[in-house]
Amino acid sequence: MKGTMNKAKHMRFTRLLPLLGMFLLLGCDPDPVPQPTGSGASGITAIVNGAEWASSEGRFSVGTRTVTNGASAFVGTGDTLTVIGVQVQGTDTTAIRLSVKLNAKKAGSYPIRSKSSGQGTAYFYPAGISASALQQTRQSYATGITNGELIISTYDSVNYSVSGNFGFSMSADGNTTYTIVAGKIQNITF
Repeated sequence: MKGTMNKAKHMRFTRLLPLLGMFLLLGCDPDPVPQPTGSGASGITAIVNGAEWASSEGRFSVGTRTVTNGASAFVGTGDTLTVIGVQVQGTDTTAIRLSVKLNAKKAGSYPIRSKSSGQGTAYFYPAGISASALQQTRQSYATGITNGELIISTYDSVNYSVSGNFGFSMSADGNTTYTIVAGKIQNITF
């Protein structure tokens, strides 16, 4: 009889154990979710002809490139870094593209010019991001990129990200002149 009673008590206890555990869990504060280190806001911002410009969230096709999260970087042959950001405002889609041949240190200052005195090029694409719009802008402004500089402050080859500052001017006869200042590249992945 004593063994049967102990079995009955044990069965009641094992049935109550899950309920007891549930009540204990409900009363506890949840553990905070750890935040990833090294990540943070990413994107491109600038002032274009006096107006604030910022890359938009989303995935975009810019010519032959696919831009994720509104801004992406690409490292091509010969250590050429290309950074592209896309902004969508209503029906207007614009883009900023910077491209430089990296030196051995990667981080540093890179002059952006149309002529041979530069180490890279930059374009503001005011008429959209289709292949034909990109080509038209490059043809129109090919010799009018001046006063440009890309300063790469962080080039992280372990986490594949780049940050820095930039600015440039773009002009062509018969076309709008664009002045891009206070440009920031923040944690763009490649």
